[in-house]
Amino acid sequence: MDQIRRSKGEAMRRTCIAACFLFFLWFGSACFGQSISVRLINMTNGHPLKKQRVSLSLVYYKGEQVPTKYDKIIDRETDIKGEAHFDLPEPPPNRLAFDIHLSSETWRGARALTESTQTVIHDGIVSGPDRKQTDVLVNKVPGEIVFTYRRLTFLERLFWPLLKG
Repeated sequence: MDQIRRSKGEAMRRTCIAACFLFFLWFGSACFGQSISVRLINMTNGHPLKKQRVSLSLVYYKGEQVPTKYDKIIDRETDIKGEAHFDLPEPPPNRLAFDIHLSSETWRGARALTESTQTVIHDGIVSGPDRKQTDVLVNKVPGEIVFTYRRLTFLERLFWPLLKG
């Protein structure tokens, strides 16, 4: 009789643990904001660009549900892997705007990008100066934006002030 009580108690405990696990698995994504990352890569050698400032602007439109407390602009610095991580508030904005502040003017590539939050979260984005080479080097990963850069050539650096205006 005592053994039957113990086995029933053990079964109840396991059922409770399984129910709690399923609850957090099911509602976990609704309780916590999405996380996205930005990665900066040297397209020539594949090395990460570290210690570069990345700004994320959260773009909410009129009539959109806005969190009660959030930072409109979030600044991060890339780590040794060339990555900067951002946690989006709940509810996430409709669009995300990225500004890349490179420490040197000798890099060629996108310095700004505005994209749909859903596209970034579900598909990922790859941006670079040479589309064919960028697509070969880097795969799209959901929740990640990859910016690729290459150094300006000598002639580009020489004529850049004239082209810049």
